[in-house]
Amino acid sequence: MKLSRVDVRFFRSFNYDYELKAREGSEPASWEDADPAWFPFVKVQLDSEVTAIVGANEAGKSQLLTAIKAALSGTPIERADFCRYSERYSAKTNEIRLPEFGGTFTLEPGEPNLDPSTGLADVREFTLYRPGSGAPFVVANNLRIEMSPSAISALVPLLPSFHELRTDLAIPNSVSIAELAGEERHRMHDRKQRTGLLAELSALAAPTAEAVAAKLVPRLVAAEDEASIEAESKRRAEFELARQLLVDAAGIDQSMFVELREAIRSGREGQVEGIVGIMNSAIKENLNIQRWWTQDRDFDLLVEAREQELAFTIRDRTNSKYSFDERSQGLRFFLSYFVQLTAHRLKNVKADILLLDEPDAFLSSIGQQDLLRVLHDYAMPEDATPRSQVVYVTHSPFLIDKNAPHRIRVLDKGSEDEGTRVVRDAANNRYEPLRSSLGAHVAETAFIGGQNLFVEGIADQILIAGVSAQINRREQSTAGALDLNAVTVVAAGGADAIPYMVYLARGRDTVKPPCVALLDGDASGRDAERVLKRGEARKKRVLLDEYIVRLDLWAADSGLEFEPNVTVEEIEDLLPVEVAHRASLNYLARFNDLGTVDTSKFTPATIRAGLEAEGVGIWDALDAAYRTAFTDDHLEKAGLAREVVSLLALEPDIEGGDDVRQRFGALLRHLAERLDLASDDEERSRTDDRLKRAIKNFTRNHPSGMRKHDAKKLLREIEASLGASEFGDEVRPRVHRIAREFELTDSTSPNVPRFPQFREEIKSLNSSERIAYQDDALSDPVGAIYLDASVDGDN
Repeated sequence: MKLSRVDVRFFRSFNYDYELKAREGSEPASWEDADPAWFPFVKVQLDSEVTAIVGANEAGKSQLLTAIKAALSGTPIERADFCRYSERYSAKTNEIRLPEFGGTFTLEPGEPNLDPSTGLADVREFTLYRPGSGAPFVVANNLRIEMSPSAISALVPLLPSFHELRTDLAIPNSVSIAELAGEERHRMHDRKQRTGLLAELSALAAPTAEAVAAKLVPRLVAAEDEASIEAESKRRAEFELARQLLVDAAGIDQSMFVELREAIRSGREGQVEGIVGIMNSAIKENLNIQRWWTQDRDFDLLVEAREQELAFTIRDRTNSKYSFDERSQGLRFFLSYFVQLTAHRLKNVKADILLLDEPDAFLSSIGQQDLLRVLHDYAMPEDATPRSQVVYVTHSPFLIDKNAPHRIRVLDKGSEDEGTRVVRDAANNRYEPLRSSLGAHVAETAFIGGQNLFVEGIADQILIAGVSAQINRREQSTAGALDLNAVTVVAAGGADAIPYMVYLARGRDTVKPPCVALLDGDASGRDAERVLKRGEARKKRVLLDEYIVRLDLWAADSGLEFEPNVTVEEIEDLLPVEVAHRASLNYLARFNDLGTVDTSKFTPATIRAGLEAEGVGIWDALDAAYRTAFTDDHLEKAGLAREVVSLLALEPDIEGGDDVRQRFGALLRHLAERLDLASDDEERSRTDDRLKRAIKNFTRNHPSGMRKHDAKKLLREIEASLGASEFGDEVRPRVHRIAREFELTDSTSPNVPRFPQFREEIKSLNSSERIAYQDDALSDPVGAIYLDASVDGDN
């Protein structure tokens, strides 16, 4: 049985599904409560294997994990967690409610039907709702089924259980052997306590029984302050993690720690070494960590007996040993996750749901990819262990499976009282989860950055970002280049890909990130420019002319001098010949021993000779000279770009270096200016949103009633705010329908009838455009045409 969906409402940032409620034609299901109003659940679909939850801070990602636990177990459901900005948050008698949860469970193919004692013997999919303080009930086939206490008691054990990995816990440096042996722990088992006591006793000039007791007693009695209690709680958790590693995962019998303890006490060093040796063999044989930790497969996790502790060490490929304190935190935490999961897996006999909250915090990008493989193996094991589900929250793009965008769920926090929503098209737009996972607002950023510069290829991206970073460092300011903390340089993979990628960034939501496109001046760049200028998304240009920068036009107006005979068309044309020549030789040296290569035929002069032909740019001349001189080698644009950036970093004063900085600096300042203007435009469009402002003023000023005269004025203001757009064409009929249904032209009564319903209709207009964009993202625009053509073809 798998948990295929979790439903939440009135829980922390999850208020209710305001988009569904605002969707025209949507109505409550027959089993849903709609008195005094309908508040649909926020429904989050879960993948049957792995689900990655991403989104901005405060979007409700971690809260969703708690909601899953509540749906499965019924706890915690507390009044303190009720959504504070919900309309249902009340202190009135008979109106005090608790958060509500539901879980949809699906039987897998081949899985037997439920036991008849549950009352669901013929049901293959059902949703169990836990309505706060009310009695649980089930919905199956869109019918509500009341459940008796005995039926609930029979059903609950059949549901998947959950296991939560602690992502804040690392493997300790050492643990007490006596405690591993089962002895009751006292403070002298701690090495630091023993060392500190010995130092204090050694410092006594004339030790007496009273003086020794004064030093000893505080060391034996645990402090009762809050910090000490918390430290002891963490120590116990770390000890349990070490015990899981040694006993559960490595399979070491507890009697071996008793034997080791006695051997140490008796001074039998040979026996100590022998016991430690077989422990290390068991760790290596049973854990097989090297299979999963790809950053360094040539290492061993070892234990060493030191006085009364068993210390964990790492032995690397040089046969050197390091304590955990001497290694990165990443391996410690990866081992922690791996050990917790391995120990749980050994005891787990039933498929469950593994929950993780931001496990990426201490891992490098490679470590996160390693952890992703471990999680995939837990959900889809190679052996006969249960196929469980994994649900994790992350801010990192490296913990997202880009081969499986259908597993990504993006959460977004609406404005004011709207609460958390699910971005429906996240799986279709493979760039959306990447930008959201880094904590950027789903609707306000493209890919990673708040401002986005689209370029044709990787070489453009490398040169712009690399030279910009060097100018920033040289000038100790971002004024002369791009602020790379604010701007993301997005390589589209070709000029023809830029229009669609800009559309993905700007044509999919009502709030759009500022974007600028940098195009080459060649034929493909001019074609892309034409597409951008005619291309429309929902009758709107996705990018205005002032945010399309064509290199040849910019260069002609820049007032700069470039290489003789060069007409700038692509970014390599900004490079001086001397810099391009040196960078090309460095590229050659990466694959050849220059001492064995004749470089005399590849000189700045041979490159300049190629520039004498009409219409030849720096890259073409450079590539031709390189191929002629080195017939067995090939120069790559991305490789050249990297070598240029590296060369300028190593030798800032190289011949031509000032020209590079001058030319790129002028271009970067121009692009930064365009990006700032685009940001200002977007900010103005957001603050000048007349529709939202009109509706906000209405809801604030008219909480319980309104005169028809004022209502007609409101509808005129709303209609005037729509402008000439497809969205306006869609909404105007709704505005006219509202006027008719609420009889605003009927002067026999002064007030708007059925005002609560009128108020909801007006508020729903706020979400219309966003809903339209999400529907558009999931649509098949030419499906009907294609089907008709296929039918005609068959005939």
